[in-house]
Amino acid sequence: MAAADADLAIADAGVQLAKSQRVPDVTVGPALRRLEVSKDIAAVFSVSIPIPLFNSGRAAVAQASAERSRAEAQRRMTALDVEQAITDAQAEADNAATTARNASGPALVAAQEAARIARVGYREGKFGQLDLLDAERTLADTRVAAIDALASYQNAKARLQRLTAPAPEQGN
Repeated sequence: MAAADADLAIADAGVQLAKSQRVPDVTVGPALRRLEVSKDIAAVFSVSIPIPLFNSGRAAVAQASAERSRAEAQRRMTALDVEQAITDAQAEADNAATTARNASGPALVAAQEAARIARVGYREGKFGQLDLLDAERTLADTRVAAIDALASYQNAKARLQRLTAPAPEQGN
C-alpha cells in the first residue's frame, strides 16, 4: 500500500511539473559584444520570451494526467487486494484457531485415555500387543495433528499481523 501511495505522489508531482512547464520562461540578461566594424565593445541587454505557438504543453499535461489516473487506479486496486488478503488471513486464522482447539481438546484427551487403558489392559493380559500399538499410534497421530494445527494457527496469526502492521517510517 505504501508503494502505491508513493507512485501516486510521484504521478501528482509529474502533473505539477508538466503544468509548470507550460508557462514560458522569460530570460533576461546582460552581455558584452564586440562590434567588428568599429572594434568597439558594447553592453547589450537581452530579453527572451518564448511564444508557444506549436507546443503549448497540453500533450505533456495530458500524459502526466493519464499517468496520475493510472497510478490512482493502481492504488485503488492495491487497496482492494490488501483488504481481500486481510479478510482471507483473518478467516484462515479463525479456522486454524478452531482446528487447534478441537485437535488439542477432546480428541487428544480421548486418545490419551484410550492409550492409558490399552497399557493397563495389556499389562493385565486383557489386550493384545496389536491393540496397544494401535492405541499408541492413534495417540501419536492425534498429538501430531494437534501440533500441526497449533503451527498453522501461529502461521496464520503471523501472516495477519504482517498484513495489518503499519508501514515502517522512512528515516531521513
